[in-house]
Amino acid sequence: MAFPASAKHIAARGQFKAVLQEVKRCLANGMLRQIKPPPEHPYPGTVIEDIRRVPDDGPWPNDIIEAYFEDHGGQRYKLQVETYHGSGGTWEMIP
Repeated sequence: MAFPASAKHIAARGQFKAVLQEVKRCLANGMLRQIKPPPEHPYPGTVIEDIRRVPDDGPWPNDIIEAYFEDHGGQRYKLQVETYHGSGGTWEMIP
Protein backbone atom coordinates (compact mmCIF):
# COMPACT_ATOMS: atom_id res chain seq x y z
CA MET A 1 0.00 0.00 0.00
CA ALA A 2 1.14 3.50 -0.70
CA PHE A 3 0.77 5.20 2.64
CA PRO A 4 -0.07 8.84 1.97
CA ALA A 5 2.62 11.44 2.59
CA SER A 6 -0.08 14.07 2.04
CA ALA A 7 -3.83 13.80 2.28
CA LYS A 8 -5.36 11.66 -0.45
CA HIS A 9 -8.85 12.86 -1.35
CA ILE A 10 -11.51 10.18 -1.68
CA ALA A 11 -14.15 11.51 -4.05
CA ALA A 12 -16.10 8.43 -5.10
CA ARG A 13 -17.53 5.22 -3.70
CA GLY A 14 -15.06 3.15 -5.74
CA GLN A 15 -12.10 5.06 -4.31
CA PHE A 16 -13.35 4.46 -0.77
CA LYS A 17 -13.81 0.76 -1.50
CA ALA A 18 -10.25 0.48 -2.86
CA VAL A 19 -8.73 2.26 0.15
CA LEU A 20 -10.86 0.24 2.58
CA GLN A 21 -9.80 -3.06 1.00
CA GLU A 22 -6.13 -2.06 1.02
CA VAL A 23 -6.31 -0.98 4.68
CA LYS A 24 -7.87 -4.33 5.55
CA ARG A 25 -5.05 -6.15 3.72
CA CYS A 26 -2.46 -4.10 5.62
CA LEU A 27 -4.15 -4.94 8.92
CA ALA A 28 -4.22 -8.63 8.02
CA ASN A 29 -0.53 -8.76 7.10
CA GLY A 30 0.59 -6.64 10.06
CA MET A 31 1.71 -3.53 8.15
CA LEU A 32 -0.85 -1.47 10.08
CA ARG A 33 -2.65 -1.80 13.36
CA GLN A 34 -5.83 0.04 14.26
CA ILE A 35 -5.54 2.44 17.18
CA LYS A 36 -7.90 4.59 19.24
CA PRO A 37 -8.50 8.19 18.20
CA PRO A 38 -6.63 11.00 19.94
CA PRO A 39 -8.11 11.85 23.37
CA GLU A 40 -9.12 15.31 22.15
CA HIS A 41 -11.26 13.83 19.35
CA PRO A 42 -14.42 15.97 19.20
CA TYR A 43 -16.85 13.29 17.92
CA PRO A 44 -15.96 9.89 19.39
CA GLY A 45 -19.25 8.40 18.12
CA THR A 46 -18.03 8.61 14.52
CA VAL A 47 -15.02 6.35 15.07
CA ILE A 48 -15.27 2.74 13.87
CA GLU A 49 -13.63 0.44 16.43
CA ASP A 50 -12.89 -2.41 14.00
CA ILE A 51 -12.61 -1.34 10.37
CA ARG A 52 -12.33 -5.00 9.34
CA ARG A 53 -16.06 -5.38 10.09
CA VAL A 54 -17.09 -2.57 7.73
CA PRO A 55 -18.53 -4.07 4.51
CA ASP A 56 -16.60 -3.08 1.38
CA ASP A 57 -19.76 -2.36 -0.61
CA GLY A 58 -21.98 -1.08 2.20
CA PRO A 59 -24.37 -0.62 3.72
CA TRP A 60 -22.03 1.22 6.04
CA PRO A 61 -22.72 1.42 9.78
CA ASN A 62 -22.51 5.23 10.05
CA ASP A 63 -22.86 8.30 7.85
CA ILE A 64 -19.22 8.95 8.67
CA ILE A 65 -16.58 6.23 8.61
CA GLU A 66 -13.53 7.24 10.62
CA ALA A 67 -10.65 5.10 11.83
CA TYR A 68 -7.06 5.56 13.01
CA PHE A 69 -4.01 3.43 12.29
CA GLU A 70 -0.32 3.17 13.06
CA ASP A 71 2.50 1.53 11.11
CA HIS A 72 5.61 -0.23 12.49
CA GLY A 73 7.56 3.03 12.62
CA GLY A 74 4.92 4.74 14.76
CA GLN A 75 3.55 6.93 11.96
CA ARG A 76 -0.18 7.45 12.35
CA TYR A 77 -2.90 7.67 9.72
CA LYS A 78 -6.57 8.59 9.60
CA LEU A 79 -9.26 7.38 7.23
CA GLN A 80 -12.37 9.54 7.22
CA VAL A 81 -15.21 9.33 4.70
CA GLU A 82 -18.68 10.84 4.70
CA THR A 83 -20.85 8.11 3.16
CA TYR A 84 -24.37 9.51 3.33
CA HIS A 85 -24.23 12.70 1.25
CA GLY A 86 -21.29 11.56 -0.85
CA SER A 87 -19.04 14.50 0.00
CA GLY A 88 -16.01 12.18 0.12
CA GLY A 89 -13.19 12.02 2.57
CA THR A 90 -9.47 11.59 3.10
CA TRP A 91 -6.81 8.99 3.77
CA GLU A 92 -3.99 10.90 5.45
CA MET A 93 -0.94 10.90 7.65
CA ILE A 94 -1.46 12.60 11.01
CA PRO A 95 1.01 13.82 13.66
